[in-house]
Amino acid sequence: MTRMEFASFEDYWAPYLGRQAGAASYVATLSEEQRTKLRNHVRLAYLDGEVDGPRSYAAIAWAVKGTVPG
Repeated sequence: MTRMEFASFEDYWAPYLGRQAGAASYVATLSEEQRTKLRNHVRLAYLDGEVDGPRSYAAIAWAVKGTVPG
């Protein structure tokens, strides 16, 4: 397991506005109003009643490797 370190909510949110996060393609389909609403809800979860600042989250990647019988 690895950890993802974020300096602030803006640091956490930035990949969703570009091409770095898997969900960025979904966020790009939203209207400005929908994107703002989503951002506000995600920000509330990120803050979780605390002040904005550094956070560390566990990052888990799932992968499967297979072979085709010959």
